[in-house]
Amino acid sequence: MRLPQFAFIAAVTLGVGLSNPASLAVAAGSPDPVPSVGEALIKGDLAAAFRTTLALAHSNDLESQHNLSLFYWHGIGSSQKFDEAVSWSTMAAIRGHKKAVAARKIMLQSIDAQVEKKTMEAVRKCLISDAEAGDNSALQPLSTSFLKEFAPPNDIEAYFWSSLAVSMGKIEAKRQRDLIMVNMNQADIIKAQQRANDWLKQWRNNLADNPNRKRQICDLIKNQAMR
Repeated sequence: MRLPQFAFIAAVTLGVGLSNPASLAVAAGSPDPVPSVGEALIKGDLAAAFRTTLALAHSNDLESQHNLSLFYWHGIGSSQKFDEAVSWSTMAAIRGHKKAVAARKIMLQSIDAQVEKKTMEAVRKCLISDAEAGDNSALQPLSTSFLKEFAPPNDIEAYFWSSLAVSMGKIEAKRQRDLIMVNMNQADIIKAQQRANDWLKQWRNNLADNPNRKRQICDLIKNQAMR
């Protein structure tokens, strides 16, 4: 089947594989399968491709978060929204998606500093909400968000979140924590360690007392769902 011209351009722009158009993707929390992005693009249904990508991005699928940023940046299947594009690109980038890191750098050349600051604040708020609800995978990205590659550096915040990640079993965060610690004085390290201990008592002890507590939906996702 020949792709409609714009759908083909969308597939190339997003880097979406089309080798298995009949494949299905299941959004987290949904019992029903939804069409894959590739399937939707083959049909020329850009809105469906966007909706599927949005649902998977909400479920913390890293590739979908990167692709969603491109949907918004290029106005594919949705109106063009640069702030949303940068938010999702930032989310994917601080979680380790290399293409998102490169895409974000290009996006930031076209927006002002205030938009960059606000999008980072929104992403951090989202990750903090997830971390407090028990999602340990949000801890290291929070640390990364305070490194010089993504924002004005804040060693205390970066150390705080990476030390939490290590304490919760994210061994890959140890190297990042130790590198951050090199530039810190002893007093700041001790304060951050005490703060980390207090955080664990508040958010992990409470979680153990209430194992059925659901993962909170961050403001970023709430805003997306309403549009």
